[in-house]
Amino acid sequence: MAIKEEFNHLFDSNLSKYEDKLVDLLLDIAQQKRVNRKLSTIFSYLLIHGELTQKELKKLTRFSMGTISTFLSVIMGAGNLIQKRRIPKTHTFVYSFSGELRDLTVKGVELSIKSIISMEGFFRNSILKLYKLGELGSKGAKHLSQRIAELLDSFTFYKKFFPDVVKNPEGRVQKIQFFQKKEITDEVKEIEFDREVYIIEEDIHTQLAVSQMFSTRDPFFIKILGLFITRKYLTQKTLKNITGLSSGKISQEVNQLLGEDLIKKAEVTDKGKIIYGANFAGLILLNFTRSIILRFTKWEKILEEMKLDFENYEIGLRNLKGYEQINDIINFLIETILRYKKSLSILDKVLNN
Repeated sequence: MAIKEEFNHLFDSNLSKYEDKLVDLLLDIAQQKRVNRKLSTIFSYLLIHGELTQKELKKLTRFSMGTISTFLSVIMGAGNLIQKRRIPKTHTFVYSFSGELRDLTVKGVELSIKSIISMEGFFRNSILKLYKLGELGSKGAKHLSQRIAELLDSFTFYKKFFPDVVKNPEGRVQKIQFFQKKEITDEVKEIEFDREVYIIEEDIHTQLAVSQMFSTRDPFFIKILGLFITRKYLTQKTLKNITGLSSGKISQEVNQLLGEDLIKKAEVTDKGKIIYGANFAGLILLNFTRSIILRFTKWEKILEEMKLDFENYEIGLRNLKGYEQINDIINFLIETILRYKKSLSILDKVLNN
């Protein structure tokens, strides 16, 4: 049975090429963020349409109702981003974004800050445990303690920087004092952890993976990134031994991290052994943020062309169902890109400080 017109949130088919292009854009950015593709697809259609039922999401995504229901629950559990309401006199729910479209970026930042605050206490507690283990001579305790301290040092910066970028990218953010990176001259080598230190390291990785900031990301990516945060220097062989992943998967993830400048080849021995390294622990996440913004900005020209197309054919398009929503999304994404581009110079100053 066809959906009644008043409950139909699908767009006119003449707008499909614009809708498809926006979905491609959002999925491309989500891929850079390492967010689950099915979750990203559902999120993208919700963002574009504003509100949808599960049946409409099934038609758009071609996912099963079970998959859609599962990922809607994940999205709702990740923060106050979407809400659901029952259509009167039916058993059907409509899922929609909470608040205005322009509030979405602010909510994302608030979610990240909340996640950082929730991790701070855990990490400080871990440092105390490691200090005691260090006094007992446990291998790796001092090293891991230093890496966590670097991460905590950067958290203070993140909590000031990201809200200011969203609210006032040209003003107050310029006054933020960059955190001091403690340059430590060390030998390029892998650090061995005693069992009791390894257990704390595992707890740290788990805390990162379940945090609201990373809970929707690829768990393998978070695991490998987490190991570079805690270990600093690693070979692909060690990564395989710790994670249990295949050599091919390890190689794929390492090459992607290299391509995004999150790690580097710290040393190549005469026998061809490669040791990969990550610098100051606190900058890894900031570098990751920068790579996402750069991925986002590459779509600026395409969005500007879509906006111009909408303006040139406004008379023929404006009365089509979905015109306003697509037009709003295009303008929102362009505004977001312009705002984030202004933050890149600040990020570069921090990364090169």
